[in-house]
Amino acid sequence: MQSPTLDSQHPPAPKLIDACVHCGFCLSTCPSYRILGTEMDSPRGRVYMMDALNQGEIDLTPAVVSHFDSCLGCLACTTTCPSGVQYDKLIAAMRPQIERNHQRPLVERLYRQFIFGLFPYPNRLRLLLIPLFVYQKLGLQKLVRQTRIVEKVSPHLAAMESNLPELSLSTFQDTLPELIPAQGTQRYRVGMILGCVQKLFFDRVNQATVRVLTANGCEIVIPQSQGCCA
Repeated sequence: MQSPTLDSQHPPAPKLIDACVHCGFCLSTCPSYRILGTEMDSPRGRVYMMDALNQGEIDLTPAVVSHFDSCLGCLACTTTCPSGVQYDKLIAAMRPQIERNHQRPLVERLYRQFIFGLFPYPNRLRLLLIPLFVYQKLGLQKLVRQTRIVEKVSPHLAAMESNLPELSLSTFQDTLPELIPAQGTQRYRVGMILGCVQKLFFDRVNQATVRVLTANGCEIVIPQSQGCCA
């Protein structure tokens, strides 16, 4: 029986759902489960909910949607699953169902539009660096965190602000060339994805990655045109 809350446009395939034997091997590798500690925020729990939604046993309520939203899509669970559950295909089928069949609150819709309209586009995101740089250098960040005013206005923005790294002038520059030679004898040739957000806010991670790869004999190719990896 088709669930009243899921449509017929590629719902999670029952055959893929049935591959899960609910053994729990995925729990130790799932970041959301390890932090939140709730069964429904684990791959096993989400697969169980997909089955219940397909069967029409539960509705696509805000609580149910929140458990799917907590999934990072890292797919670490697929590396430990002894049954070979294709969780990537399941979560990829589930997310469009949510967007088509669940009405999010207005504030949440605006927040998501802000994220998806800005973060996958480094050139747009770079414009945000200027006010953020001033925000840090003038000491406003300390004041905001002490008063917790952003947390009172928007917990989502407060969570983002808490992860804001220290910005420097080098943050505004693309410092990595398209081709980086290996140190010493070249043993490998690898491609490197810089990331939309990482190349601007966490460039030190990319710089460290380059040092490790080149020290191990890797010639690095950095494609100049890189799309969103999400």
